[in-house]
Amino acid sequence: MMKWYTKVLLALASLLILAVGLFWYAIQTRVSVDDFLNLEMGTTADATPFSAITAQFAGVSTLLISDGETSILTDGYFSRPGALQLGFGKIAPKEEDVKWGIKRLGITTLDAILVVHSHFDHAMDAPIVAQLTGAPVYGSESTANICRGLDLPEQQIRLLEEGQPLQIGNFRITPILSNHYEFPNARVRETALGGNQEITEPLVPPVEQAAYKMGGAYTFYFEHPRGNFLLQSSAGWKENTLDSIQADIVFLGVGGLGAQTEAYQSEYFRQIVDQVNPRTVILVHWDALTGSVQAPLQGEVWLIDKLMGKTQETFDAVEREMAKREDTFLFTLPKWEERELFR
Repeated sequence: MMKWYTKVLLALASLLILAVGLFWYAIQTRVSVDDFLNLEMGTTADATPFSAITAQFAGVSTLLISDGETSILTDGYFSRPGALQLGFGKIAPKEEDVKWGIKRLGITTLDAILVVHSHFDHAMDAPIVAQLTGAPVYGSESTANICRGLDLPEQQIRLLEEGQPLQIGNFRITPILSNHYEFPNARVRETALGGNQEITEPLVPPVEQAAYKMGGAYTFYFEHPRGNFLLQSSAGWKENTLDSIQADIVFLGVGGLGAQTEAYQSEYFRQIVDQVNPRTVILVHWDALTGSVQAPLQGEVWLIDKLMGKTQETFDAVEREMAKREDTFLFTLPKWEERELFR
């Protein structure tokens, strides 16, 4: 007859196996993003003229913007870590993934890399992109120290100044200091936004993802003879900073918005969309931070999504808020494909 302690050990072993199985499921299974994919902007019947302003989306808030003469990349995030590595290990740029992403976007020449803030999913790969293309990186002092940690020459590092426009080709780009998305989870908020959020010395990877401190979150306002648009990558805001700005298009970051209160969600749309009054809103930063760059646009793994992202709740919030703004078009962009913004 089996002794009592043997039964206890077997029961504990069964619970352990079940727990491991559930954890594995939670970091392998991805949530659906079909609702976002159903919003994809279609192509026009005509070929894209050389004089059009176009955008290509590579995920999160990596966008290649071009007017046929000047090409600008925002962030340039291609080295997607796995969920386990992100949570428990160290991360570093993967040059082969960066090369693959640059080639997939069709980049042959690049005039600038604009980094919205210095978290890993925005700034980690920027110095590698710069090394491979020769383009300068524009960002905060924290972004500059990420670049210095990978030995990017100082002449390729440019510091942003709040409210001071950059003239890059026919693009006039104004960096506006904003606030990062306010994580509702206290522990995550303290790690990502608490304390000193500056990277004060060259950051040499591999490092834990928390070493990529925020360093100041920027909104970028693009003015061009053919049209104006705004990139609000992170779902946060500073009161009334966009009062004097009007843009035809807003690229609107919605990552994590579903984890916030309805009051926060409504105020975000009021502070960004209503202030700028665009004709079109294009959603960014709604897809996974983890997984291969070569994968299609996909949702985050179940565990990360339930802790922070809440993808379906994010879509529901966007749908509710945009229903209040019936005259504004809502789109997402397909991955890699060129879409016209202005002719």
